[in-house]
Amino acid sequence: MKGKLLILSACLLPLLANAEDSSQEQRIKALEQRVMELEQLLQAQLQQSGTHSPMMAQDTSQTSASSQQASKPEPATSQTMQDKSPSMTSSLGASQFTLYGSLRPTLEYRDRGKDQWDIGDALSRIGVKAETEFLPGWRALAQGEWKIRIDDNGRFGEARLAFAGVDSPYGKLTLGRQRPVQYTLVAEYTDIFNNANSPFGYNQESPFFVDNALIYQVNIELFTLMASAVFDDSEYNSGADIINLGAGFDWQQLHLGLTWLAQDKYAGDIKQGDEQVWGAVAAYTWHNGIYAAASYQRKEYDFVSANNRDGDTFDGALALPLGKDYKLKLGYFWFKDGIEDFSSLDYDGYNLTLEWQPLNNVRLHLEYLAQNYDNREDESIVAAGIRYDFDLNWRLP
Repeated sequence: MKGKLLILSACLLPLLANAEDSSQEQRIKALEQRVMELEQLLQAQLQQSGTHSPMMAQDTSQTSASSQQASKPEPATSQTMQDKSPSMTSSLGASQFTLYGSLRPTLEYRDRGKDQWDIGDALSRIGVKAETEFLPGWRALAQGEWKIRIDDNGRFGEARLAFAGVDSPYGKLTLGRQRPVQYTLVAEYTDIFNNANSPFGYNQESPFFVDNALIYQVNIELFTLMASAVFDDSEYNSGADIINLGAGFDWQQLHLGLTWLAQDKYAGDIKQGDEQVWGAVAAYTWHNGIYAAASYQRKEYDFVSANNRDGDTFDGALALPLGKDYKLKLGYFWFKDGIEDFSSLDYDGYNLTLEWQPLNNVRLHLEYLAQNYDNREDESIVAAGIRYDFDLNWRLP
């Protein structure tokens, strides 16, 4: 009897084991089916709420083990951050951003009565630009740019540009610290040298930047029309402190510009007089790469209790390509303030620059500058330097 029981047990054990395995497989399949149903339900709910699930990209045919792995927290990638912040994505749509900079250290030998060596800086800067389209043809603009003083312990933070505005089919309107009309339409075309004082004639008394400025610009076919006013909240002058108007004409490789600037001069609450400046420029680029430009300014000083006087400035610039990567740049300039005694700051001079540009964003140069004064000691400078530019761009659809 016992033998028969042993034989019967031996026959039943495999059957029981197979039944148990079959039951286990059924439970696993049922669990996988339930996981798939839950995933589909979650996807439907998230789609109704306008968001995306990080599990949508996963294959729903994975096993229960891979499903458990997928349920672990994902790293905070840029995509998942956008998924978790749909409001940020919508507010930055149709936008583009640029982070840019230019580092321009120089080594200078200066001869002005005594020899002097120094590390200089040719206007290094870093900046950010942004624009966002909010209606067809309408864009909001913003730009900030700050100095990096390599010659002063790398000091950072003094603003060059800080403005915002709107560009539309009817023109561009901007407010803040900006380039003046006088520079944009006239002086910029002779500002081709690797020197913080370029253009050298314009540099002495003319504006490179203006604070608290409102500038309007419109392009009509070949013409650019600009108008600006500076409002500096002065208790002595309730109106505009500076008015600057200008027009530019651009046809193929030719640029012509004409500007007018007027400003009142105060010493405390006493008006000393006013100044008016007329500026003009002509610039042309030949097909062989030769570039030439000449700018002139006529300045009228009208004083209440002093003698009136007239002054002028001139800047000429010539760039000659030498082969593929080299340029020879030449400049001639003068500044005359109209003062007829020893206090005059009148000067003239010239400069010669050899520039090597092996890459679009890299330039190395060697420059000689001679500046001759009527009532001060003459000065000559030999400088060698490098200019490294960079920019990073982002665009959101």
